[in-house]
Amino acid sequence: MPLYTISTKRTLLDSEQQALVSAFTEAHCSITNAPAQFVQVVFSRGVRLRSNSIVHILGSIRSGRSDKIKSELISAFVNSASQILSCPRSSCAVDLIDVPASWVIEGGAVMPEPGQEQEWLAQQAG
Repeated sequence: MPLYTISTKRTLLDSEQQALVSAFTEAHCSITNAPAQFVQVVFSRGVRLRSNSIVHILGSIRSGRSDKIKSELISAFVNSASQILSCPRSSCAVDLIDVPASWVIEGGAVMPEPGQEQEWLAQQAG
């Protein structure tokens, strides 16, 4: 958690995929202060998107994030996808879905609420 699914009409190059993973991980961690090990990115290729869309990003994030944080995430993802895929920002769509932390298991343990990650990580290490 979070889980970002990046859907595209065309198959992406390995270098594009890696750049997107790096950019999304960096953006998510810098904006939410969540550990990088929580971020998951998957790709879906050959997807029928709206005619003007080149990429669609669906993000499942833990509930409790402010509208400001969500807006910053969306902006960062659109900027990164547009730059990495050399496409207009208007062809990048992002949808974020709030998921209660209690619905997600990571490493065999229920995920912590936002802001409680360090405590949770310490408990998992002990």
